[in-house]
Amino acid sequence: MKKPFISILTATLAIGVIAGCGSNNDAGNTPAASPTGSSETSGASGGQTQEGSESVQDTEAFTISVASWNLADEPLGIVQAYREAFEKAYKVKYPNATIEYRNSPGEKYFDLLKAQMASHSGADVIQFQPAQLPLFAKAGYIADLSDMDFVTKIDGAAKIQSSYDGKVYAVPFDLNSNGVWYNRKMFEENGISVPKTWDELLQVAADLKTKGISPFASGFKDAWVANMTVGVFLPNEYGSETFETEVYQGTKKLNGPELQAAFAKLQLLVDNEYFGKGALSNGWDLQRKDFEEGKAAMIIHGAYIGGLVNSEMKDKGGMETGFFALPSDKGEPVLGVTAGVLTGVNAKASNVQRAKDLVIAMHDPEAIVIRDKDAGVFPAIKGIDIDYAEIGNKDFLNVIGTTKSIIPGQFMPTSIGDIYGKIFTKMLSGRVFEPSWLDEADTAFQRDKGLVAAPE
Repeated sequence: MKKPFISILTATLAIGVIAGCGSNNDAGNTPAASPTGSSETSGASGGQTQEGSESVQDTEAFTISVASWNLADEPLGIVQAYREAFEKAYKVKYPNATIEYRNSPGEKYFDLLKAQMASHSGADVIQFQPAQLPLFAKAGYIADLSDMDFVTKIDGAAKIQSSYDGKVYAVPFDLNSNGVWYNRKMFEENGISVPKTWDELLQVAADLKTKGISPFASGFKDAWVANMTVGVFLPNEYGSETFETEVYQGTKKLNGPELQAAFAKLQLLVDNEYFGKGALSNGWDLQRKDFEEGKAAMIIHGAYIGGLVNSEMKDKGGMETGFFALPSDKGEPVLGVTAGVLTGVNAKASNVQRAKDLVIAMHDPEAIVIRDKDAGVFPAIKGIDIDYAEIGNKDFLNVIGTTKSIIPGQFMPTSIGDIYGKIFTKMLSGRVFEPSWLDEADTAFQRDKGLVAAPE
């Protein structure tokens, strides 16, 4: 299988951060290209040229709202610093603007957002995930941003997932891929090498368990963690980059051998207690803590892990992480690579231009560097240069640059992921996987397929 979306690497390589090759810039050095596409860039003031009337300042006092699940204050202060940076950029043009943040926890946020958009009570600027974009665009809830200059700075999977029916409706905040992060020190102390095959991964897990170390940290009390974990196992089983298209067209099924193979692998890990005992008792916070404290050697999550755990453990000297793609028993592994967060404009915003300008400010290069460098996530807009300190982040970039990839979930309604997570949760509670459980997913797909964009 060829690597179908090699242009996704174009966006990443433009960041210039693979294993220290190419970048010597920090946040304050050579200015990065503006996502507006303007020849001007962020200056010392933190501002940036806005689209349209660059030299005109709007001094009217007004409040503009932003809805998100990931802009709330948090202990590390990364989000606060990021918000301060893009607020500063926005106030170059709108000095008397007040930005109101409407933050809700992840699982509640998306249900609330759908209800608010349907009732025309949503925030002026909204953040969402690629799965929601077709629904919002089709319903006319979000504004077409195709004529904005930043569109030329988006490439690969991020461009595909920001678009619907040939139009761009959002700015992608980051690139993400979920895989296996590991504790480098623990691997070295136990003489463990990074597994290259599925059998090698099972052997690593068995060796760790024998030594009293949980192979994988668990946080499956939170449904999104269970859903995400299942999603990591799917690309290796799809057999082709067109699997989801074939499901949409009816030539393959979600209760077929591909999905059965993925759940059989998860069942094997559950049966051997490689997720630890009581895997349903921990949520995301405790899962991360178990990994940071060395109670588990590996954790299955996304690009954010490397920077996050290092930041949380600064007082203990940090933590060196590594990253690898989940190994396959069919040859080379396959990664799912996506745009993690999309930012769009409510079509019913009180002032659409002000909302568009806020989206631009939220993707101001200086603000993005502040957010991504400390959080360890990767910009989806080309030309933003970040020199990551964490070796795990460099591992991550190397892996996504050399591993076959697909864009998962393009043609899958959100209900499907919820069903996968529910099946996995049943397995973790002690029930043995039965292929018939996947019938629910196949039925739900036929019911909900109209909520996603059809394959072109």
